[in-house]
Amino acid sequence: MHILQLLPSLEVGGVERGVLDLAKGFIARGHRVTVVSSGGALVPSLLQLGAQHVELPLHAKSPAAIRYCMPEVAQLIREQGVDIVHARSRVPAWIGWAAARWAQRPFVTTAHGFYKSHPASRVMVWGRLVIAPSEALGRYLIERFRLPRERLRVIPRGVDVEAFAYHPAPEGPRSRWRIGLIGRLSRIKGHEVALRACERLVRKGLPVQLCIAGDVPGSPARAALESLAGSLGLQEHVEWCGIRQDVPALIASMDLMIVPSTYPESFGRSVVEAHAVGRPVIASRIGALAELIRDGETGLLVPPNDPHVLAEAIGRLILDEPLRQRCVQAGRARVEADWTLDRMVERTLAVYDECLTKPRIAVWKLSALGDVVLSTPSLRAIRRQFPQAHISAIVGRAAYEVVARCPYLNNAIIYDPKRKDRGIRRQWSWLRRLRREAFDLSIDLQNSRRTHLLAWLAGIPVRAGYRRKFGWLLNRAVRLPRVVLAPVAHQHYLLQQAGIRPDGDALELWPSALDEERAGQLLGGVDPQRPLIAVQPGGSGRWRTKRWPLARWASLCQLLAQRGMTVVVTGGPEETALGESLRSMVQPAPLSLIGQTSLMELACVIKRCQLFLGHDSLALHLAAAVGTPAVALFGPTDPRRHLPPTFMGQVIKKDVFCSPCYSPRCCTITHACMQRISVEEVCRAALALLGEPEAHASAAS
Repeated sequence: MHILQLLPSLEVGGVERGVLDLAKGFIARGHRVTVVSSGGALVPSLLQLGAQHVELPLHAKSPAAIRYCMPEVAQLIREQGVDIVHARSRVPAWIGWAAARWAQRPFVTTAHGFYKSHPASRVMVWGRLVIAPSEALGRYLIERFRLPRERLRVIPRGVDVEAFAYHPAPEGPRSRWRIGLIGRLSRIKGHEVALRACERLVRKGLPVQLCIAGDVPGSPARAALESLAGSLGLQEHVEWCGIRQDVPALIASMDLMIVPSTYPESFGRSVVEAHAVGRPVIASRIGALAELIRDGETGLLVPPNDPHVLAEAIGRLILDEPLRQRCVQAGRARVEADWTLDRMVERTLAVYDECLTKPRIAVWKLSALGDVVLSTPSLRAIRRQFPQAHISAIVGRAAYEVVARCPYLNNAIIYDPKRKDRGIRRQWSWLRRLRREAFDLSIDLQNSRRTHLLAWLAGIPVRAGYRRKFGWLLNRAVRLPRVVLAPVAHQHYLLQQAGIRPDGDALELWPSALDEERAGQLLGGVDPQRPLIAVQPGGSGRWRTKRWPLARWASLCQLLAQRGMTVVVTGGPEETALGESLRSMVQPAPLSLIGQTSLMELACVIKRCQLFLGHDSLALHLAAAVGTPAVALFGPTDPRRHLPPTFMGQVIKKDVFCSPCYSPRCCTITHACMQRISVEEVCRAALALLGEPEAHASAAS
């Protein structure tokens, strides 16, 4: 695996040292590591490990510098064969996100701070997976940045237990107690609090020496702290250790460590390193520090920004030898159990492996219910190709029931532009929710400009679909086949071009036991000795040109009833009036279930029938899915393009000059394609499928 890490610079610091630690672990396990930064003092150490460094101005926050770096990093990803892109700061994250998207590579981020909820910071939760070093920071990202919990991975920083070897301090009193404070000179690190606590200890007569590491001589921050130390009379009690790279030896020279931060820490590296070396720690009860220290067991916790309580805690550790020893031993044991470098490296590699082997896939199918049923073989094929993937189907509200129980999906996302998601503001809100899903791959079975655009706006890096207008919205575009293909074959052609092997043509439905029970209740009064035939005279209200005249349906129902068959009329609630009209034209009136069934209940009803009669509609696809023979009446549409692949039965279609027209309005007014279908030929086809001897005799004559 080739891992690319992005950060502003490689100067001395906790984030930078963490990058080196990970690079060491990755390389030891046979992986290749490239780091992009603006350079710094740690570059030679990185190169000695065997990693590659590329210098780019990732520290610069100007738009011009960011625009310059984006294509440079994308080109590096392509040329070097990078497998995963990992960003560790906001500006590098913007660059890495764009570059990874252009190069179609997984993008991971590690959040290292409690960022303000600013638009510039939101990129830190745009990673396919987001790493946080503590539960405290993870909760913050979920609450403030709406990061989905399933995309968060908490990986505490690890410490090299060989480099930070265990060297507990000798027991007994000291001539001077050395108190260590390691961290950059920032107000949030609590240096002022430490100085004021030290002044209280000195006034009590305790021989203490505050050792501050991480400063730069001559900096404004150091000058301000030196001035404060002078005003407190601590000139002889403060040691400025500067920037140190021998951190293990520095900690070993201390008697105890303090971390008096006044702002929540994302982790607290110095706490873990002090535990590893064998030094007791006092820290503020804030952020991740409260997770790292078990108060009174591995160290002491104090309120932030309270010099008086901090001084008391330091005095307690100095005077209580057994407490110090217990904290030292328990701290080292916890490091070995939870915070080793090997553990951090393995868990980080697991994140990369999850991104590469468990992609998040969005499958688009927003069209009519019947088309969603026809997509079930494709969903099965995608699951077979990606057995560990997280697969979501994006469907319309009406189609949710089709995929709600689909075993090939992890989730079904509803897109409802006519109601809930209507309007620009609501659609943008829906897109933001979709972006939080962090999909890696979009497979567009809808094949529309709208779905192409939505996938692009959702930031999905790999987008496969048939090429149409605005083809630039796809980066895995497939040319439309030059021959007419059946609906499932049309989808399979796209899948094959995208590298996904089809898995048969069989349609599937997943009704519940309650759906089956409800169907049984609805048909409870039917004579089981008589053939049961389902008839659906309606269909899509928009496509009335697909419908056979209602009077002919009535004549057909009358003929079937005269032959001793039970006819059940099915349809949606909007077809209630149509069903009542049909019942009034037939004596005795057939059983009507129009508006009384859900989609899956309707499928269960059709499954119990010996035959289905209907137009090119959802119900025809349901019949094919449940294995019920059917007579299908086609007019303005082409059965070669719409007939279900598992269809069992007979298609009746009349060849007229204008068919197939694919128009919801008949241009000739005569509606010849449906008018030419006679009641007698539909009846003969139905009887033939039922194996009636009269049908064979009629056909022979």
